[in-house]
Amino acid sequence: MKVLFIAAEASPFVKIGGLGDVIGSLPKALKAEGVEARVGLPLYSS
Repeated sequence: MKVLFIAAEASPFVKIGGLGDVIGSLPKALKAEGVEARVGLPLYSS
């Protein structure tokens, strides 16, 4: 199975609230279960 997460934040790159923690850790947990998981983030200016 392949999963693509699109989010406004992901730890450790951009983290404001709990969403960043989930998007940062959930794909890693899914990968351990054999799922191909990727994360897409907007390109914020610095």
